[in-house]
Amino acid sequence: MDGRGVQGRAEDRDVLGLAADGLTLGRLAVAAALVPVLGSRRAAVAAALLGTAWLSDFLDGRAARASGGPTRLGRVDLWADTMVGAAVVLGFTVWGWVPAILGWGLAVVLVAGFALTRNEAMSMLLQATGYGLLLWRTWRDGHTAALGWLLGIIAVIAVVNRRVLWERSLPTFFRGIAALVHWRPGVRQDPERG
Repeated sequence: MDGRGVQGRAEDRDVLGLAADGLTLGRLAVAAALVPVLGSRRAAVAAALLGTAWLSDFLDGRAARASGGPTRLGRVDLWADTMVGAAVVLGFTVWGWVPAILGWGLAVVLVAGFALTRNEAMSMLLQATGYGLLLWRTWRDGHTAALGWLLGIIAVIAVVNRRVLWERSLPTFFRGIAALVHWRPGVRQDPERG
């Protein structure tokens, strides 16, 4: 873009929308790759893939906002993130590092819960679990370059997106958890409305 932001030409915005969609598809491909990579006990390679997925999500959001309109895969974006988190948990389950009943149970319950309630906290819990497991494993196995890669990306995204973190992500998570605590069978709750 030439510094005019969203005010740029329509063709520029279309290209940015396509880029955002491509990045979302790339995250889905990373999710598919994470299970066999972790299943073959290659935590450092999985860390490289996960860091790439995080960067993809970061750039995807920027491209989508700059495109000036909804992207074709915008509604799939959070699902792509959810699948990346689930893939890490399931990859460690295939590895044998996470007990099968726990790994599969956690993935199924949180993905199904997110699908049925649209409560983003369910997705966030699954992502945080998978990401925490991979951070722990890279540290535990002494993969310092892989750990540095992940921590560096976390630091950059946390600084650049600090307002999103404090004004959207954390409130959405806590509202979602509160909705789970106050959940009643048969009542579909929208975490955005509390």
